[in-house]
Amino acid sequence: MFEIKYRDALGRIGILDINGKKIETPTIMPVIHPNPKKQVVPIDFIKKLTDIIITNSYITYITKSLRELALKVGIHKLIGFDKVIVTDSGSFQLGTYGDVKVSPREIIEFQEKIGVDVGTILDIPTPPDVEKEKAEKDLEETLRRAKEAIELKREKNFKMLLNGTIQGSTYLELRQRAAREMAKLNFDIYPIGAVVPLMESYRFKEVAEIIINSKMNLPTNKPVHLFGCGHPMLFALAVALGCDLFDSAAYILYAKDDRYLTERGTLSLEELKDLKSFPCSCPICSQYTPKELYQLEKKERERILAEHNLYVTFEEMNRIKEAIKNGSLWELVEERVRAHPKLLEAYRVLKNYMYYIERFDPITKKTAFFYSGVESLFRPEVYRHKKRLKRIKYEKVYITTVSRDVERPYSENLNVKETDVDVLIKHPIFGYIPYYIDTIYPLSQHEAPELYDFEKEINKKFQEEFLEFLKKKGVKVLNIVEYNYYINSIGKFNSDSFRIKRMLEYQYGYDIIKDKKIKVVRSKNTGRLRQVLDENDNILFSVRSHDNLLIPSKLGAKLLWENIPFPKYRVVVNKEAEPFIREGRNVFAKFVIDCDEDIRPYEEVLVVNEDDDLLGYGTAILNGIEMKEFSTGLAVKVRGGIKCVE
Repeated sequence: MFEIKYRDALGRIGILDINGKKIETPTIMPVIHPNPKKQVVPIDFIKKLTDIIITNSYITYITKSLRELALKVGIHKLIGFDKVIVTDSGSFQLGTYGDVKVSPREIIEFQEKIGVDVGTILDIPTPPDVEKEKAEKDLEETLRRAKEAIELKREKNFKMLLNGTIQGSTYLELRQRAAREMAKLNFDIYPIGAVVPLMESYRFKEVAEIIINSKMNLPTNKPVHLFGCGHPMLFALAVALGCDLFDSAAYILYAKDDRYLTERGTLSLEELKDLKSFPCSCPICSQYTPKELYQLEKKERERILAEHNLYVTFEEMNRIKEAIKNGSLWELVEERVRAHPKLLEAYRVLKNYMYYIERFDPITKKTAFFYSGVESLFRPEVYRHKKRLKRIKYEKVYITTVSRDVERPYSENLNVKETDVDVLIKHPIFGYIPYYIDTIYPLSQHEAPELYDFEKEINKKFQEEFLEFLKKKGVKVLNIVEYNYYINSIGKFNSDSFRIKRMLEYQYGYDIIKDKKIKVVRSKNTGRLRQVLDENDNILFSVRSHDNLLIPSKLGAKLLWENIPFPKYRVVVNKEAEPFIREGRNVFAKFVIDCDEDIRPYEEVLVVNEDDDLLGYGTAILNGIEMKEFSTGLAVKVRGGIKCVE
């Protein structure tokens, strides 16, 4: 039903299959009034922008004329939209007015009868800050209704998919519990509900914590929908936290108040009316001046302003997709959160959850790491590097500093006599950069301004702790006198072999080459490493130019398989897939029966059978958690198959 195509942070470009209709996520569903006469923006305009909308089944149910027509011709013909229609169940009205004139069972049955593509349970939207006892009671009722809805769907074999809404007010432990219990019921989509009051009050920090605490307890193979989020300024952060679907009537509600949406906030048409032109080049803003739009009759102005609001909403979503594909979502988030202090406050919460977020963040990206503020010090790339520093099997270490004027990579621009001493260069962002692995992403592939003193201080604690780690491991930490004496006394040294050894340890965590004799091939133009050969000149690894990761050949994969213990870096497939993998075919998620849960997206992995026979090797598209949960889509892009292991 759902498969991942591209990814960055917890965000993902996915394909959601809803009864044969395919939707690309992330996306937003415009709220459409079920009565076409009350819909401000014409449905034909909506069709040009989206393949999925949301409307209200409760309003349809309680309005006799709409109910009768919907039961007769279906919701798609009622609205005039032949693509995917999602419906709310009356939970909004329940939260607003305290009661609805329909039972939880009736509204589920009604949504199925009128041909809804994705229906929603009648959950209890508990507002923020209520007594915990009240939130617990509401959650119990929501869970009871959820179980009833799932049983009804199975019993009557409903065609529509079901939303299982996560509630729990502002109590994170209740949100966690709601997510776990809903996950057991195996809903198709998981909306996060009752966050609109928080967003309206700019309590974005709490929204972020609710999203991440829900996400951590939900299955990775199902989309997450952030109910009621329709302002573009929130999209990038919410997508980075793992939200796939959004909905809102904001485009209409803001237009009714003469409010003009931008990706950075909201402007008043009253304030814009004296400008020569709008700060936007969408079809609406290209056609009207602010004054012309302001002078239109109220109803017409409302429609046109709502159309602009929709344009800017979808433009921002498209910008987010581009960022995911290019690996620059974090940079976009860091730009967007500076639009409002409360958004920045929400973003800063993420450092508390980086242990989880890092597992889903790709290990390599097309674009460089751009530092845009102190928050960048806590991004997944930095967190991962600091953990992987401990993979290297150090014996002798020398710690030094380097002038900011020295260009990266340091190994090409420092006059260092290469020996078996690991030179660790103090770095204000990454803590330490080892001289022998400094070409690997993102250690050279990053840009940063001169940091303020307080920013430089942040890594000092890590540097001190890492120094203690080295000493506890029995690593000899040389002072400058010892270092100079040692490098002047050592004889001929094969630095290429040592460098490859360190790169493999950093990438995989194991001594792969041991005492094996290897050679390297360097580029004639740049002098940089390009290939690693065995003593018979067979290629073991290629050094990928944009990130300098070591990419195994067939022989290299066998070398990894021999020296990395099971189950590390393994993806185990069933017998049905085995012959296809040996032929070099890709691994699809439905054939994965087990894997190393520590696999990160875009890592090089080994594909094996249940006996740990090597079948192939390639790049992981999903991480180790996802491979066990997804049943559709690509899991490993196979580089080569292995007929047999000699």
